[in-house]
Amino acid sequence: MKNKVLRKILFKIIRICPFNKVRVFIYRTIFNYKIGKNVQIGKSVINSNNVEIGDNAIIRNNTTISCENLKIGNNTAIHSGNIISGKNSFKIGENSRIINDHFIDLWNNVEIGNNTWLAGKRSQLWTHGSIHTKTGNKDLSIKIGNDIYIGSNSSISPGVKIDSINLIGLGSVLTKSIHSSKNIITGNPAKIIKENIDWRENW
Repeated sequence: MKNKVLRKILFKIIRICPFNKVRVFIYRTIFNYKIGKNVQIGKSVINSNNVEIGDNAIIRNNTTISCENLKIGNNTAIHSGNIISGKNSFKIGENSRIINDHFIDLWNNVEIGNNTWLAGKRSQLWTHGSIHTKTGNKDLSIKIGNDIYIGSNSSISPGVKIDSINLIGLGSVLTKSIHSSKNIITGNPAKIIKENIDWRENW
């Protein structure tokens, strides 16, 4: 649905409508979004050209998602107050969580894996801001693997990749990629402080 004026009107209706079934109906039938079974969408704006939302997914109130392509896996929850915005794509896998008031910049793509948490509040993921944004000669997309826990108020720089099964301590600033698993990572700039620890079992 490409009519900009009508989209704005529908988004206003979605923001005040008290009924989940009505909001899901509008997104399915008018916006042609692919939405699975038992999906809950709060009073939130989803403004994307291509949308796939898996079964049992949840998007809480007061979240704004604006991007080219959006894919949310089964049983994943995006809570309140999040801003996920930009000209590229956002993908998050199954059984993952984005808690409250985070900011995700989509100048380039962001991909988050399965069973991964962007926990707490006010973390920021940035995919632009260096000289490479202007030249376009480097991929500044962020890729976060499976089974990762990212604590509150963390920041992730453009182009960072994080391998699966890692814990990022709260307040961390990741400026470089993490190419190994089973680490505890923290600090500014963040670094590995403990190795060979599976946070799912030992934290």
